[in-house]
Amino acid sequence: MASSSFVRDLLTNWGLSEYIKNFEDHKIDEVNLQLLKEKDICKLIPEIGPRAKFIEQLKKYKRQKSRNESKNIQEATSSSASFITAGKTSSGNCQHSTTMGQPSPEKRKSDGDDANKQTKKQKRSAASRKTEILEKRKSDGDDANKQTKKQKRSAASRKTEILDCKKKTEVKKIMESLSSKLEKLTSTKLTDFLRDKFKTLEKDKKKIVGVFGKTGAGKSSLINTILGETKLLPSGSQGACTSVMIQVEANMTNDKYIAEIEFITVQEWEDELSSIVMARTCELGDDEDMDDSNDDEDIITAFYGNVGREKNLEELMDKRCFSNIPEFRSALKKKFHCDTAEELSENIRCFTRSDTQNDAFEPQYWPLVKCITVKVPNSNDLLEHVVLVDLPGNGDCNKSRDEMWKKFVGDCSAVWIVSEISRATSEKECWEILDSTVSLFGNGGECQSISFICTKTDVIEMNQKDAHTNILTRNKTTKKIVRDKFQKRKEVKKHFSGVKDFFKVFTVSSKEYRKRKHLEKEETEIPHLQEFLRNLNDHHTRTSDYISGAYGILSLIQGAKKSNMTDNKDLCESLEKKLNDNLKSIGDSIEESWKVFDRCLSQGVQQSEDSCEKLINNVISPRGKKHGGYHKVVKSLCKHNGIYKPRKNRGKEINLNERLASCMRSSIDEEFKYFFPNDKWGPIRKQIENFTLVATSLIRDHPRWSLHLRFLKMEESELKAGLNYELRKKKKEIYSTLTKSIMQSMHSCYKRASLHTGKDSLKKMKDEIHQHVNVDIFRKAKEDMLVCLTELKNIIVMQLQSKLERSIEISLKTPDSLILPEDVTEDYNKIKKLMDCSSTVTFTSILDTQPTTQSMSGNGKKHVQEHGRPQSSL
Repeated sequence: MASSSFVRDLLTNWGLSEYIKNFEDHKIDEVNLQLLKEKDICKLIPEIGPRAKFIEQLKKYKRQKSRNESKNIQEATSSSASFITAGKTSSGNCQHSTTMGQPSPEKRKSDGDDANKQTKKQKRSAASRKTEILEKRKSDGDDANKQTKKQKRSAASRKTEILDCKKKTEVKKIMESLSSKLEKLTSTKLTDFLRDKFKTLEKDKKKIVGVFGKTGAGKSSLINTILGETKLLPSGSQGACTSVMIQVEANMTNDKYIAEIEFITVQEWEDELSSIVMARTCELGDDEDMDDSNDDEDIITAFYGNVGREKNLEELMDKRCFSNIPEFRSALKKKFHCDTAEELSENIRCFTRSDTQNDAFEPQYWPLVKCITVKVPNSNDLLEHVVLVDLPGNGDCNKSRDEMWKKFVGDCSAVWIVSEISRATSEKECWEILDSTVSLFGNGGECQSISFICTKTDVIEMNQKDAHTNILTRNKTTKKIVRDKFQKRKEVKKHFSGVKDFFKVFTVSSKEYRKRKHLEKEETEIPHLQEFLRNLNDHHTRTSDYISGAYGILSLIQGAKKSNMTDNKDLCESLEKKLNDNLKSIGDSIEESWKVFDRCLSQGVQQSEDSCEKLINNVISPRGKKHGGYHKVVKSLCKHNGIYKPRKNRGKEINLNERLASCMRSSIDEEFKYFFPNDKWGPIRKQIENFTLVATSLIRDHPRWSLHLRFLKMEESELKAGLNYELRKKKKEIYSTLTKSIMQSMHSCYKRASLHTGKDSLKKMKDEIHQHVNVDIFRKAKEDMLVCLTELKNIIVMQLQSKLERSIEISLKTPDSLILPEDVTEDYNKIKKLMDCSSTVTFTSILDTQPTTQSMSGNGKKHVQEHGRPQSSL
C-alpha cells in the first residue's frame, strides 16, 4: 500500500493542501485515490470550485498514469515480437530455398550457414534490445525510488516543521505569562537581569542569499517561481534596466503582499543632478570607452522626460517635480499593501525598472530609489529566516546605494549567479560578476556556498518530439562545462576551503515548472532550489535555540526558589578558575594569528614598495587609453577618494586603493582563509566552540546546584553563538582594513589632485599621486590591520569574562528565593520535556547533502567536524 504522504504531496502540488487533513482522516492513499466516486469527492471537498479543480487534476493524473503503463507494456511486447519475427524470418528463408529448384549441396550448405549466422545475429539483437529495456526499467525504477524517498524526506521535513511550530507556540505562551508576572515585581538585581533575558530570548538574524545576474537572465522569474508566485517581481525586457536592490522576505504578520520603498536623500539626488548638469557644460575631451553622457541623460529622462534635458539644476529640484512621491522629500518610506502579487507588481514597476519601450511618457522613479523590500505571505517554510536579495552586479555610483550593496554582498550566506543556459558558458558578464565581487563575499564576507543557476532550459532549437531528451542532455553538458570553468578560476577559489559541494550548478526552467510540457517538476530543478532555501531556513535549529533559552531562564528561576546561595564557595572558585584558563587559551589562539599576519604583511609591504609605480600606472595610465580621453576618469577617481564607478553599471569599477592594497592582500589571503574560513571552523572559532565552564560531570557532582549550572550552560551556549556572530562581523572589518587605511592615507592627495584644472591638469593629477605614494602608506595599513586583530582578541575575551562573571554572580551569589509569587515547577517540567525531545535531530546540511544525525548543544547549534588545514606558507 502506498504511503499517504503520496496523496499529501499530490494535493500540495495541485494547490489543494488545505484538504490534506480530510484525505488523511478518511485514509485515502495512492491506490484508493483512483477509486473515488463523485459522492466521495463531495464529502472530501465540499466547495464546488476546489472540487472541480481536484476532479480535473485527477483525470489528468489517471491519463498520465495510463499512458506510462501502456508505454511499458508496448516496450515489453515489442521486444518479444522482435524475437519471434527474427525466428520466423529465418525459417521462411530456408523453406523458400527448398521450393525453388534443386541447388547444389555446396550452395545449400552455404545458404544454411548464412541463415544460421543471420538468425544468431537477430537473436543477439533482440536479446540486446531486451537488456536495454530491462536496464531502462531498472533506471526508471531507481529514479522512481529516489523520487519517493525525496518526497518522504520532504513530507518528514514539513511534519517536523509543524511540530516545531507547535512546540515554540507552547513555550512562547509560558514565557509570555511569566514575563507579564515578572513586570509586576519590585526591581532587584535578579529581576532586572531576568527582564533583559526575556527581551533577548528571540533573535532573528536572517541569512541572506544574493542573486546576481544581468537584466533578462531570468532572476525575477526564478524568484517568483521558487516562491510559488507567477507575478510578484516585475520581469525585465531588452529595454529595461535598473540598479535597484530588491530584498524579498516573508510577511509574518498577515496575508498581505507588502512593498516598502526606501529613497536616497534629497541632498544625494541634488549632488547627482549637479554632477550631470556640470558635465553638460564641461568639455574634457572625448573618451571612447568611459563616456557616461548617455547614461546621465537616461537618468534625467527616466524621471523628468525629454523636457528634463533642457532644465537647469534649480528647475530639476523644484518641489513640484516630486508631487507624486511626497515621501521622497519627507525622508519616509513609500509603502504598498496589496491583496495579490500581481497588484503589488504593478504598483512597484515604475520604482524598479526603466521601460524605454513605452511611447507615452510615464515617470520612472528608480533613479531615486535606494532599496525595495518586498514581503510575501505564506512563505515561512522558505523565508522565515532567509532573505532573497536581487542585486546589481557591480554596485552603484550613488554612495549610499553602493554602501548598502557592499553590505548586502558581504552579508551573503549564499551567492546565486544567474545566467541563461544558452549564454552560461560563453557570456563574460556573469563570470566577471563572480570575479569582481568574490573579495567582498569570500575572505571579506561570510559566503558558505556558490550556486551557478542556468535558466530558460526549455528554450531549445531542436525537434520538439525529442525535446525532453535534448533538454536533459544539454543540461548535463552545460553543468560539466560550468564546473570546469569554475575550477580554473584560481583567484575565486583561493577565498574558500574547497568543502565538498561548495560550488553547485543548477539547470532550471520556470516555464516548465508551471506547465510541464516537456519536463517533470523535479527535472526543472526548481524543487532543488526550494529545498536549498528550506535547509538554509533551518527552522528546527531556530526553534531549538528558543526552547533552550527558555529552559535556561526557567532553570534559573526554579533554582533561585529552591536554594539560599550558601555553601557554594568551592563551586564558584572552580568556575572562576576554569573561566580564566579558557580565556587564556582563546587569547593565545588569536595571538598566534597576530604573529602569522605580522610576518605575511611585512612581506606584502616590501612587495608593495617594489611595485607601487607599476600598480599606480595600471590604473591612471593604462595602455591603449588616450591621455586626453582618460582625463575624465582620473578626475572622477580623484574626486571620489580613488574610486571611479561608471553610471548604470556600464563597465568595471576602477579602484586605485584596492590596486595599491593588492600585494598585501595576496600575502595574507591563504592565511586569512585558514584562520577565518566561511565554510568550516577555523582555529579561533574552534577555541570559542570548545570553551566550556559547565561540563556534564560538574552538574553530576553538584546535584544541589544542578539547576543553576544548567542555566550557566545555556548562558554559555548563547554567548558562544553571539561571539561567533561577532567573529564573522569583525573578520569582514579586518579584511577591509588594508583598503580603507590606504584610502585614508591618500585622501589629502586625492583632494589636492582634484583641484587641478586647465592645461596639463591630467599630468599634474598623475604627478600628485605618484609623489604621495610611499612605503609609509603600506606600513600604516599593516599596523591598522594588526590593531584590528588585537581589538578582536579584546572583544572576545572581555565579552566572555564580563558576561559569564555576571551570570555566575546572578545564579550562584544572589539570594532571592521569592522572585515569583507562585511555583514554576509545572512550566519548568513542560519545557524540559520539549528540550529533551529536541536534543537529537536528523537534518540535511547545505554544504553536505548527505543526511547526518548530530547532537545539539544547549543552544541547538550543529557541531560539525573541523576539516584539516589547507597547505599554507606557515
